[in-house]
Amino acid sequence: MTGSKPITIRQLEVLDGIATAGSIRKAAKLLGLTQPTISAQLAKLETALGSELVSRDQGHPGVLTGAGELWARTASSVLTELEEGRTRHGEIFGHEGYTMSFATIPSHAGRSLGIAAAVARAIPGFSEVSVSLAPSSADLLDYLAIRKARIGLLAMTEELRQTRSLMSEEIYMDQIVWAVPRSIDPGLVRAVLSGDAGARDLPPALQKRVVVRAPHEWSDVGANWYRTRLPDAAPSYVSDLHVGAVEIVAAGLATCHVSMTLRANLPERIHDTVAFYETGLTSQAMVVVMPRHLMAVPSFARYFRNLSAALRDHYARALSPAALRPDAIARFMRHRAGETGVMTLEKVLPRSGHPGQDRCSDGGTITASSSDSSQPPVHR
Repeated sequence: MTGSKPITIRQLEVLDGIATAGSIRKAAKLLGLTQPTISAQLAKLETALGSELVSRDQGHPGVLTGAGELWARTASSVLTELEEGRTRHGEIFGHEGYTMSFATIPSHAGRSLGIAAAVARAIPGFSEVSVSLAPSSADLLDYLAIRKARIGLLAMTEELRQTRSLMSEEIYMDQIVWAVPRSIDPGLVRAVLSGDAGARDLPPALQKRVVVRAPHEWSDVGANWYRTRLPDAAPSYVSDLHVGAVEIVAAGLATCHVSMTLRANLPERIHDTVAFYETGLTSQAMVVVMPRHLMAVPSFARYFRNLSAALRDHYARALSPAALRPDAIARFMRHRAGETGVMTLEKVLPRSGHPGQDRCSDGGTITASSSDSSQPPVHR
């Protein structure tokens, strides 16, 4: 180590970003910087330390060296302590207030962004609020790791379950719903849901499905559902996000799965052309997450509690009551651990978001089955 060149906060942030993202290219996207800027800051840090921190070997590009792993841990520790120090300083001596940065995933944005801002404004300690979207729950964890967000609404993931540096609060259980063009005969929909479609001639829209590229916890569950209920539905369309997938369904071209939360956030024009049916499949536990060290600051701890309560209240009114049952999350976790089977309730969703009746394309109605029945909806 030469000792003649200083180590800067920016250099530590860059190394922390590379360690979190896994490569220089991904770190550039995560940090919102160009790859040349990332490379330049990394080179300066390596010069200051006199050691290569990130491998340039063609077989393992972007992999941290032994020195890189040591300094990645150091960078994370230093940056976390700096954030904690600044936050505590603001609590004791500051007069300008804090900045609260909230992030969530695209399908769960909707009113949650406004709620996050309103909750912060109601606490005197916050003078600025920012909201942003991460492509997936895994990316949102990276946002929290590099301090790009201070709190987030995301799906419970295996990585999050194993991370002790984050505080999480379960808000509700999201459900998987089946998006179908309203032009499809409700009787045929009923047959598919009950597994009785058999060798029937299916309309083109039921012979195709939309695959979503964005990482999501329930991708395998959705794929298995199609293999069981619509094995001939070819993955003919691909969308980066579920929002785009629903647009393809609205065009009458295919079907797809979406979360119940996304369904509640969709515009009326989508509901005019797309019917949504409960599959009975639980997709993911949604949680509010904040770094534990911020919970030591009263204003942040208060924000965490108030936001959790506000979001729980919002989703209790917007989504199916079954999603908020006290035992729902525990049951979901047991299922993910292989201790129970997948639920098989099938219901049609009215536009209000609660199980009940929905108007069909032919003017009839489909009525949801009761919560303790495995029978499909009945067309009247």
